[in-house]
Amino acid sequence: MLQTLIWRAARVAPQKVAPEVWWRRERARLLPQIRLLVGVLALLCGGLWTVDEYADHRAGRRLAETHRFLDQFRSGPVAEAWDRLRTAWQAEQARQDALLARIPSLAGRDRARTLHDHQLFVLETIEEYRLHDDIEVVHQFLIRLAMCVRMGSCDADVAAAQLGPALWRFRDQHRPYFQFEYSGVDLDDWLESIAPRPAGVGNPGAPRW
Repeated sequence: MLQTLIWRAARVAPQKVAPEVWWRRERARLLPQIRLLVGVLALLCGGLWTVDEYADHRAGRRLAETHRFLDQFRSGPVAEAWDRLRTAWQAEQARQDALLARIPSLAGRDRARTLHDHQLFVLETIEEYRLHDDIEVVHQFLIRLAMCVRMGSCDADVAAAQLGPALWRFRDQHRPYFQFEYSGVDLDDWLESIAPRPAGVGNPGAPRW
């Protein structure tokens, strides 16, 4: 009877497995899961690398397109138009300064009349120097640049740092012209796409060319 019990206990007792046998068995079971995990990690790393590469490529293209506009402003038809505008307004700077210097001390009808005189001065100067075409060249350049920034194809920070003050000066000087030629069209919307509105814009003042 005792021998029978010992024999049965030996049959149900867990058999000791050699480490190398256990490892081969566990490796065979875990290997598919490890391969799957490695594949997922590789796919994730590849996706992140692709996104980073695309972002760098897009930033590079955006910067290149911005510099293309900057080059247009510094050379070619846009630069030539800008130089003619600058030359004309520098020649008339003293007259404009004298006219606008009176405005802060005036009120009521006197102020309104002086503002009107300044508007006429701007329009007459544009006519005298035949600046219409030059204004339109810069105007269309400004719109193209603003559209490029809005579409995300141009770098707004670079454009604002390089051109913002000059383009707002262009707007200040020729506001009477745009009000007359483009009634109801707000040039400020385009400019604000390129650069923030400078402090003091909207107050009478002589743009410095």
